[in-house]
Parts: sequence; C-alpha cells; structure tokens
Amino acid sequence: MSERAMQQRGRTAPRKQQSFFAGLFQTGGMDVAFACLVMILFAVGVTMMYSASYPYASAHASSPNAYFYNQLIHGLLGFAAMAIISKIDYRILNSALTPIAFFATVFLLIFTFAWNVLQHNEIKRWIVIPKVGQLQPSEIAKFVMVLTLSYVICILYRTLNGDSRRRVRPNIAKLSPFEKVFFSYIDTKMKATVLLALIVALFCGLVLIESHLSCTILLFLLGISMMWIAGVDKKWFVLLLLAAAGAVVLVVFVKPEIVKVISNYGYERIMVWKTKADFGRTTRWQTQQGLYAIGAGGPFGVGFGNSKQKHLWLPEPQNDFIFPIVVEELGWVGGAIIVLIFAALVIRGFMIATRTRDLFGALLVIGIMMQVGLQVILNIAVVTDVIPNTGIGLPFFSYGGTALFLIMCEMGVVLSVSRTCAVKRDVQA
Repeated sequence: MSERAMQQRGRTAPRKQQSFFAGLFQTGGMDVAFACLVMILFAVGVTMMYSASYPYASAHASSPNAYFYNQLIHGLLGFAAMAIISKIDYRILNSALTPIAFFATVFLLIFTFAWNVLQHNEIKRWIVIPKVGQLQPSEIAKFVMVLTLSYVICILYRTLNGDSRRRVRPNIAKLSPFEKVFFSYIDTKMKATVLLALIVALFCGLVLIESHLSCTILLFLLGISMMWIAGVDKKWFVLLLLAAAGAVVLVVFVKPEIVKVISNYGYERIMVWKTKADFGRTTRWQTQQGLYAIGAGGPFGVGFGNSKQKHLWLPEPQNDFIFPIVVEELGWVGGAIIVLIFAALVIRGFMIATRTRDLFGALLVIGIMMQVGLQVILNIAVVTDVIPNTGIGLPFFSYGGTALFLIMCEMGVVLSVSRTCAVKRDVQA
C-alpha cells in the first residue's frame, strides 16, 4: 500500500532515513497573506514609534532618533529570525527541546526576581546583561507557556478527550524514559487537568512576584483558553473563571491592600484607577494625557508627526501609551483600521491552525495568536482607562527590542506551521 493511502487511513508510513538537516527544513509555501499582515504591522508600528518617540528621545537620549534606530535594528533582526524560523520544521519543538525551554525559562524568572530583590528594586521584571541591555524574561514566558501547554496537551490528548469514567492512559509511545515515568502517572482526566493548571499557575505566580500584573493577567487568560481548547471539563473551566472573578473583585473593590504584599506600585495603580484622583505627574497623569490625545485626534487626526501630547505631556509616549499618539495623529478612523489589521492577523492565524496537519501545530498557532489578540485588547483597555494602568505594550508598536524580536520569532513559528496547511490535518497526538 502506498504512503499516501496509509496516511488517509490515519496511519503513518515508515519514513526513509535522511540526514538531520534534510529533515530540519521545510519546502512548502508559507501563508503569504499572513506574512503581508505582519509586514504591514511592523512597518506602521516602527513608523509610529518614531513619530511618538523623537520628542522624548530629544530630551532624554543621545539623539532624537535613538529609540527609532534601536527599534529598527531589533525589528530587522527579528525579520531575519522570522525568515529562518519559517523554514525550520516546527515539529522539532515537539521534543525534549520543550522541557529544556520550560526549565530554562523558570530559572530565568526566579533569577530575575532574586537579582532584583538583592538590588532592592521594587519592579523586578528586568535583568541587565552587560554590553547587551535589559532582558525581560516575562516576555519569553509568554511563548514558552504556549509551547509547554501545546507539548503536554498533545501527550495527554487521549486522556483529556477520553471517557472520564475510565482510566485512559496517555499516549507515551515515543517519549523519553524520563517522560514515560512522569506521564504514566497522569492517567485520568482530573490529573491531566490539575497538571495543566499547575503549569499555568507556576508561570503566573513567578511573573506576579516580579510586579508584572498585566503579564500575569495575560498568562492566566492565555492558559485557561488553551485548557478549554484541550478538552478540560467545563466545570473546571467555570470554577477557574469564578475563582479569577472573585480574586479580581477582592483585590480591586473589596481589599486592594492585599496587593501591597506583592507590590506597593500595583496598589497605587489600582487606587488611582478606582478613585480617578489626580496625583500630579504620576499614573493618573499618564492616563489622563492619553485620553486627551485620543479625544484631540477626532475622526481623521491632526496629521502624522503633529501630535501635541507627545511633546513631554504624555510620559514616555513610545511605550505602553503609544496608541493614544497613533489615534491623535491618524484619528479614530486610523486607529480603527489598525485594530482591524490586528483582527485580520489573528483571524488569519486561526485559519492556519484549522488547516494545519497536526494537533501540536494547531495549538502552537492558536496560543500565539491568542497572545497577540489578548495583548492588543488589554493595551487598548488600559489606555482608554477601562482597566488599571498595568504596563502592557502594544505588539509591533510599543518600544522594546526584546518584545519586538520575540514576537517576530513567534510569527516565524506561525509561518512554519502554515507550510504544512496543504496536508490533511491529523488530530492524533
């Protein structure tokens, strides 16, 4: 029987022996529409970052173009990485590379917290690498959590989607001896659910103690969304949502003093949002100036480069509050178009996920695109004062070399998965 016929029957034919590099790269065509959307967002994002940053850079950096050059360099490096990653077979990640990435990221998060505690820093998100700059491990944690959950869900797919009344053993046929020992104990749906919840809780907890509330919220929403996709019992999903809602009500409305245990900075942000009090040039000042910028834009904006709020009225406009400058210069219509481009990117990513050949690739793409979509929603919610100012950037737009480089790498993973879309999807782990 031919290899094609065996694949149509749900089996995999034996593959011929080939070299490592021959199996590492893919030859199929990538999704051109998705790549074009990425290039549009990158080009518009870097351009708007330049417009938003040059007054602040003139006052605080070596030259008006300092932030623009740094962002452009990281973006071009990200483009090169995206092109290379898009050619690499993403399935090499469905291996021991994922556990290695998981433990390395956990170590980085712990090290970052410990290093900042020793330095007596209240904000514990960054570590300084000599001659390189700042590294923010929580940015890495976003992708690594998606990668880890995709890897574990694939192994436990039959357990999660089997009959909960029976003990259904996970698919461990091709795992390493260590993995076989570990996952052989995860033989019920409840155990599989608890394992996934613990992974999400670990990432959220390590990022939360670093005083990065926005990233914690993003990781939590991303984690429970992937658990839903994995086939976790709906009652567990509802319990998680109720617990999260209860925690939000407790922390924001009933007992915000609880946040002081972790971060006085976070407590101030919540109280400023609740009371709308004017504390001068602090958190409320930034939010208020952002709202002024959005209101001043009108339907069609004041024109590219003509924003007034970026001239040292809105603090650090090139960072988390870049969207108000975009709306001020391009108008509500321009802001809406950018949001629609983001929506098109996410929808196109979901289309790739539904057409890809295996569960691991589909989960990777869904997780990455949900990360982008949730981050856009949270950023716009912050700058419009819907939620407290938690410090979350707008993908492709906000200044930050690490964040831009990593998101370009993630887009490369999506493009790598898109090269297999012509093959019929196999949902077996």
